[in-house]
Amino acid sequence: MPNSPIYRNTEQYPYSRTVPGLLILEIDAPIYFANAGYLRERITSWIDEEEERVKTSGENSLQYVILDMSAGGNIDTSGISMMEEIKKIMDRRKLKLVLVNPKGEVVKKLTRSKFIGDNLDKEWMFMTVGEAVEACSYVLHTLRTVPASKDSNNV
Repeated sequence: MPNSPIYRNTEQYPYSRTVPGLLILEIDAPIYFANAGYLRERITSWIDEEEERVKTSGENSLQYVILDMSAGGNIDTSGISMMEEIKKIMDRRKLKLVLVNPKGEVVKKLTRSKFIGDNLDKEWMFMTVGEAVEACSYVLHTLRTVPASKDSNNV
């Protein structure tokens, strides 16, 4: 929602706005064997759609995908494998994965599987979507305002 730390579905709330460079997705179910394939396909599809929308609108390119995991209280090995696949897809596209509010059990399983640590640094986990957006926006703004070095023209 404009001028607030509240983030809502832009299709359900047409007066809401996107945040340039960010895609915020809500995972509102446990991630387990029965829905892992579907979630992988949907997340990939949403990223594709956002990259196409950004390309046609002329906005800043997509840099971060924020997964709000507040509603999903569990993950199994199929879900962890799906997260690893999504991370690989995002790495190939040079996108950064950010997790918001994964429940304690999810964090334990992602840590035990080494997903957190090997694939995702803890610094990219946040308690709220607002905190994640603020951190990502700060990094994006910092990268855009850093002056080019004098040697950057000597390629």
